[in-house]
Amino acid sequence: MSIKDVLEIAKRKRLGNRASLECEILLCNILKKDRIFLHLYDDLKVSNHTLKELLNQVDLLNMGYPIEYITKQVSFFSQTFFIDEGALIPRPETEILVTKTSNVIKQYNIKQIFEIGVGSGVVSIMLCMLHKDLKVIATDISLSALNIARKNIELKSAIIPNLKERISLVKTNLLDGVLRNNNDLIVSNPPYINNDYAIPKNLSYEPKDALFGGKNGDEIIKKIINLNPTFLCLEIGFDQEYIQEYLSNYKYIDFYRDYSNFIRGFVARKI
Repeated sequence: MSIKDVLEIAKRKRLGNRASLECEILLCNILKKDRIFLHLYDDLKVSNHTLKELLNQVDLLNMGYPIEYITKQVSFFSQTFFIDEGALIPRPETEILVTKTSNVIKQYNIKQIFEIGVGSGVVSIMLCMLHKDLKVIATDISLSALNIARKNIELKSAIIPNLKERISLVKTNLLDGVLRNNNDLIVSNPPYINNDYAIPKNLSYEPKDALFGGKNGDEIIKKIINLNPTFLCLEIGFDQEYIQEYLSNYKYIDFYRDYSNFIRGFVARKI
């Protein structure tokens, strides 16, 4: 059976309007080839085992299981990172958080920052990629997330000088036990969904402690604000602009919007 035949069978089984792209991505991952290869060699014969594996993965997609967890890959700032169930899947909206944080780092020549909830590590890694002298202390309460972040640090060490020495991973709650400095910057994409919110099926496979922020959803956000850093770059929910009420210690507060024009985060600074 050819690549073309296998893809046709899979596409007919896959639900949704992205069936063609998704099936190609899955087959590329199984064959360890790129999409150009699939189109150039669509008459190439593949095994029945390959077809069976592809159809099993399509079944997972039809159940709402994220394609990123199947392929163990996620794209962030056009970089490919490792991802698994132990960490939240990075979204394009978080790229905005990285850009906003990078602007503050550049403007104030900041050499060390703190990330709360490092997850897969993509925020800390990208900031180190953008700022060659930056050092990061990154924390998480999840050992699984820290292991995924560690794997991505290892993966990107080939292109980012001294990355292993520049990002320190710490298993702790918030910044408990972490020595801080003056004029510190905290960046975080914390859990901000309230505990009773009915999340979509695909989100149900992602770690709950990275999604749910408490009864109201803003409990962890408030705890981070109470750490009172000089600079605070935070991602929040689209309906949480009211959090400005808790930012009275900050002289400048800038709320930013995501690609759908919803409030998605803020940058606050005291100077």
